[in-house]
Amino acid sequence: MKIDYYKTVKYNTFNEMLYAMYNTYNETIALKFFNKSKIIEITYKDLAEEIITIYNYFKINKIKNKNIGIISENRYEYITIYLSSVFDNVICPIDKELTEDSLKKLVEKFDIDVIFYTNKTKEKLSKINKIKTRIINIDEEYKYIIQQKINIEHFFKETKKIDKHKFSILAFTSGTTDEMKGVMLSQYNVLSNLRAAIENNNLKTPTLAVLPMNHTYGFNPGVLNTLYNGTTLCLNLELKHITRDLKIFDPYFIAVVPMMVEGIYKNIIATAKRTKKYKLLKIMIKISNFLLKLKIDLRHLFFGNILNKKLRLMVSGGATLNPIYIEKFNELGIKILNGYGLTECAPLVAVNREINNIPGSVGTIIKDDTVKIEKDGEILVKGPNIMLGYYKDEKATKEAIKKGYFKTGDFGYKKDNILYITGRKKNLIILENGKNFSPEQIEEKLLQLDYIKECLITTKKKNKVSIIIAKIYMEEPSDKLKEDIEKINKTLPNYMNIDEYEIMEKEFEKNSSKKIIRSKYVKWIKKNDERKLWYNKY
Repeated sequence: MKIDYYKTVKYNTFNEMLYAMYNTYNETIALKFFNKSKIIEITYKDLAEEIITIYNYFKINKIKNKNIGIISENRYEYITIYLSSVFDNVICPIDKELTEDSLKKLVEKFDIDVIFYTNKTKEKLSKINKIKTRIINIDEEYKYIIQQKINIEHFFKETKKIDKHKFSILAFTSGTTDEMKGVMLSQYNVLSNLRAAIENNNLKTPTLAVLPMNHTYGFNPGVLNTLYNGTTLCLNLELKHITRDLKIFDPYFIAVVPMMVEGIYKNIIATAKRTKKYKLLKIMIKISNFLLKLKIDLRHLFFGNILNKKLRLMVSGGATLNPIYIEKFNELGIKILNGYGLTECAPLVAVNREINNIPGSVGTIIKDDTVKIEKDGEILVKGPNIMLGYYKDEKATKEAIKKGYFKTGDFGYKKDNILYITGRKKNLIILENGKNFSPEQIEEKLLQLDYIKECLITTKKKNKVSIIIAKIYMEEPSDKLKEDIEKINKTLPNYMNIDEYEIMEKEFEKNSSKKIIRSKYVKWIKKNDERKLWYNKY
């Protein structure tokens, strides 16, 4: 099947991208954000100059071939520090939610030489060895750093020599266990992936960045894609202001995680109820749906003032999205596109397209990637976005990359270059009779019930036999749950039937990527030196 990808400019290095920012897009507004009640606008030329100034600061202070960490809330300076570090150094975005002890371990394990921090994150650094690691307060020192003189021409000439495959970004995988790995990415890994994302979807201006910038998904598709595109990026610096930012900045596109999708929709319903317009909203949705059947689309006329008028696309990644929200937002004229990626892939592997949004899939495989499915169903990926390896961990690197293919650890299948995910390999439930299945297959069916917010499939012993348990979290109880589970069981093979369910009193514990930490709720045993889930269901 031939895929018609969008055409876009090709940058192989950040030098080329920055050159275009300075010379081609110069007076175009690159960034917009609120500073208290005032909107700040920064042009591409000003942004490029500031990045070059910080690069010059590193040179003057002999900061070269160093691992530069940044532990900060979302802010404009995050972008300039990141893009100035990738040339002669390695940028290391750090999760600001780490504990003091976890941060200390990370700094030591991954050889962090310099840390940029803020007044909001400075308490996290209490256990850092200040002699070995240089710390720089963005709130206090940044304004002096950017006052230095620069030679623009010399910068572009000097950084042009840098190899595009140089190790430039150290990204940390959070995972759903306590283990943390450092993923080594080159400039070309990242830039080829940015280009691939734009080849799949035409991102009109402006866009809004809302996700944590320390995450590869939050920063690369969320921030860098717009800058690569030469269009305007608006920054949401605090989630409590997301409703204001959506209305004021009026973005066409935002990258989100499922929890955010749910939160935005619930806020829409809560606002409608509070203003006594909920019944009207339901009536208008029914009318709009009827008109759509007649090929009359008035959704943005009817619902444009609910969030904002321009918003057309939301790409959801990072975790499983309850499919009910795709339908609900589509009723309002907003397409939610499921995507799939991993930090090791910088991160995008596939994403649905505005012109070809296929429910149940994670979308079209990006242009330069090759995806193949192993005999056991595991997804393997090969392409220019595949990491250089894990930091100081040759064993893990050799286990993860075979003949150029990265072993994702996910099960799935593809059809006509469209990728489908069926589960996570390490979550596989293995039965003593030889049957096995991915718990995600059942969880996906449960999440189609609009009253279930979160769920997890596991097992427990009962009368010396393991039975399948559905752990379920609902914000409000439903008297239909037992009946609906019985209906779901009829759609499943007998060995996958839910035997019992447990109602959780609170949401599942999650990592910083908002993924449920499964290891907190299931039993692991050691078998053949591998961590596996083992179940005894007869």
